[in-house]
Amino acid sequence: MCSNLVQFSNKINSHEFVDIVTQTVNILKKERRERSRHNNKIENDCVWIKIPENLVIIGDIHGDIKSLHKILDEINFEVFLANKNNKLVFLGDYIDRGSSSVEVLYTICKIKQTYPDSVVLMRGNHEASEEFPFQSYDLPQSIEKYFGSSESNKIHSLMLELFRFLTVMTIIEDHLLIVHGGLPVHVNESIKEIGSPSNKNKTLLLLEEILWNDPRIINSSANWEISRRPYGKHFGSSITQKWLDTTQTKVLVRGHEPCMGYRVDHDEMILTLFSCKESYPKFEAGYLYIKNNELSSIKNASELSKHVRKINSSD
Repeated sequence: MCSNLVQFSNKINSHEFVDIVTQTVNILKKERRERSRHNNKIENDCVWIKIPENLVIIGDIHGDIKSLHKILDEINFEVFLANKNNKLVFLGDYIDRGSSSVEVLYTICKIKQTYPDSVVLMRGNHEASEEFPFQSYDLPQSIEKYFGSSESNKIHSLMLELFRFLTVMTIIEDHLLIVHGGLPVHVNESIKEIGSPSNKNKTLLLLEEILWNDPRIINSSANWEISRRPYGKHFGSSITQKWLDTTQTKVLVRGHEPCMGYRVDHDEMILTLFSCKESYPKFEAGYLYIKNNELSSIKNASELSKHVRKINSSD
């Protein structure tokens, strides 16, 4: 079982919750200000990471604390994260749909606060409700139910501040391009401009596409189409190839869609990961665990998928 760091034998105290989240916000602000964190280079919403000794990537959690605890148990997270040369990357969508959004938020913040050099917290579309409102956003109700109405507005405002400082794009240099949803359909953007405050309209469009886009087989010269979701687009394989060429990476890793733990798309250029079981019982949950020498030899998403570990959250 997980240690007391992330176990909840008693209800989380609101003051402790606020304190942990505030500390996490301050860590993220400092990273942005200093533009660095152990072996990481940070520019606006993007992070560049040198290939770690060991890498774990966790997909969408959606309030499923049981699956999250299972993964943390399996990777022996305290030992894993104590090594600053290891990296744990979360793909976002920590909240909504499941029964334990508050506990999941507390857990990821506690982990980031305790092991700041080893943890990358990315932003999912469910962490961007201010910019892109959608019906299934139930975090305010979850907060009010957990902490009561007197503190819910203050806590929710704090969470929105946290979400604004989460990473949008992560690059494992020469190997992996990592986002929550998908790739912008126009590739002539400077990577460093993603999240730049200098052009808000452009930044908002990039944010929408990175958080909401999905890969599909597209039979048009434009190689994209309007999404069936409330926001975003579907993008084709030529866009994926251009982004991998631009970032000098080999595989796009993303979440955003339920699958059988993982899925390979776009001629073995994309690996989709999904780590939530509670709200998606017809699907499976998995996460990526790969060592330095293994990642160095990866050529495509099919080879990378061999390092996905599926979990049995019913244990």
